[in-house]
Amino acid sequence: PHGLKNTSENHCQLTQFTATSSCQIRFGGRKEIATDSDSRVICLCAQFEAVLQHGLRKTRGLALTAAALKQAAGFSTKTEGELTFWFYVKEHLNRHELQRFYSLRHISSELGRGRAWLRCALNEHSLERYLHTLLADRPRLGTFYEDWAFILDEERASMLPTMAAGLNSILFAINVDNSDLNGGVTRGGSSVSHLLKESTQGIGSLWKESTQGVSSLLREISTATAVVPGFTPRVDGASDPLPVLPRSSSFCCNTQRCIHLTMVSLSSAVELRQAIVAMMNRKDELEEQNASLRSLLDGEMEHSAGLRQETDLLKRKLAELEERHTAKVQALARENEVLKVQLKKYVGAVQMLKREGSQALSVLRSSEEKAPIPQNKFMGDIEELAASYERKLIEVAEMHGELIEFNERLYRSLIAKDHLIVQMRQELIDLRGPVPGDLSQTSDDPSLSDFETAHRALINVWIPSVFLQGRAANAYNVYQVYIRILDNEWNVYRRYTEFRELHNHLRTQFPQVDTFNFPPKKAIGNKDAKFVEERRKQLQGYLRMVMNKLIQTLPEFTARPTKETLLSLLPFCL
Repeated sequence: PHGLKNTSENHCQLTQFTATSSCQIRFGGRKEIATDSDSRVICLCAQFEAVLQHGLRKTRGLALTAAALKQAAGFSTKTEGELTFWFYVKEHLNRHELQRFYSLRHISSELGRGRAWLRCALNEHSLERYLHTLLADRPRLGTFYEDWAFILDEERASMLPTMAAGLNSILFAINVDNSDLNGGVTRGGSSVSHLLKESTQGIGSLWKESTQGVSSLLREISTATAVVPGFTPRVDGASDPLPVLPRSSSFCCNTQRCIHLTMVSLSSAVELRQAIVAMMNRKDELEEQNASLRSLLDGEMEHSAGLRQETDLLKRKLAELEERHTAKVQALARENEVLKVQLKKYVGAVQMLKREGSQALSVLRSSEEKAPIPQNKFMGDIEELAASYERKLIEVAEMHGELIEFNERLYRSLIAKDHLIVQMRQELIDLRGPVPGDLSQTSDDPSLSDFETAHRALINVWIPSVFLQGRAANAYNVYQVYIRILDNEWNVYRRYTEFRELHNHLRTQFPQVDTFNFPPKKAIGNKDAKFVEERRKQLQGYLRMVMNKLIQTLPEFTARPTKETLLSLLPFCL
């Protein structure tokens, strides 16, 4: 008997570990709900029941035997001396918990209440706490369990809370108020052969469904043999209340069959455990590979985001260079047109001089015929006139060249002065904030260009710094917004999402806000230093345009430029 008890304890431990591991593999991670329609969940509940039922002390001896005889003969439909772990569990429940389980509509037996308690503990992830409480009460354990019980073995029983803790990652949804939990009750005139048949079927289903341990098998054999006519109870029933069966061939045969099936199930359980361990190791390797691939993917995505930003920056620079070259080409084209016009005028002047010279020659010839003039004097006058025209043309050409050179020098000087003015205006805006007069130089909003700067409210806005808050994946950037109205100044700290909410709110009130440059949302690479600095400048410019728009459209703020008025109009600045 002691060898059989040790074998049943080992089997309980292995099958319990197997049932727990199979449920963790199938339902771990809360991705799928574990219900009592799955064979793994049924096996898990059955193994916990087998462990808690193992080695229960039968304290009423002959009364239990009489109750079993009445049950087998059909005189009673309810087992009066029903042995179940519920008697020990309910000693550790409070009044409300007891009332909860006794008020279940479809649960009518003590065994059913014990099973309902077990399933409820799995649903609520409180089985670990209950097991710690049950195992800690050592004196009361000795009252309810035999010395050889599984739950009294400290080394083996200490694994139960650990297994229960491993089930906390599973989301259970097991039906608690179910009439099937009351257990099978034998009705009518059950015979000894029928009971032996049921016990044999229970042994055969032990490995197929794993719904009960060897301890339940021993209880079925004890129940079946309790109604044998040759049964005689022990005299020392108080110390060992189990009935003693006389030696017979049928009992020996059933016992040998039980031991054989138990050893087969033990070897199969060891093989299954090894397969599960190998599967878990393979799962860990795959998870590590997935984690490494995920980290590589994140790195590549960040690198791609950086390259995309550099590409966008190069595109903007290329567009600026194209605009400059286009402007230069247009200026050269205009200058070329001017030179063409001047060349035409020059050619026309030369042709006019030629015509005048030919006319003068004809006039002189006619005058020579009428009044002959000395030829030497006439030729000298013509040469002098031609030289005079030539000198004038040279002077005009030199003056034209000097004028073109001076115009080009003046154009370059104007461009440099304009660039210097833009740079100085930007530095001035960075120092004291923009005013509508500044925005009118660059903004396309005609209402801002017509705004009288002499009647503006002096309000300045800066975003001087950005800092990171939160940890790891939950980190986010916070922008410091510095506001100054006359001599009153204060700071507010806002996230990008709050700026976006402000933008959406202002779009409903002022349609022109859609034309303002608001930085778009970005999911990847939004914590890069260059990107954060660029977004800070864009948000600062956006806030300044919003402030000037409010000053221009809301006269109540212009009439009373104070912090209270601004907060009433724009709670974002609080």
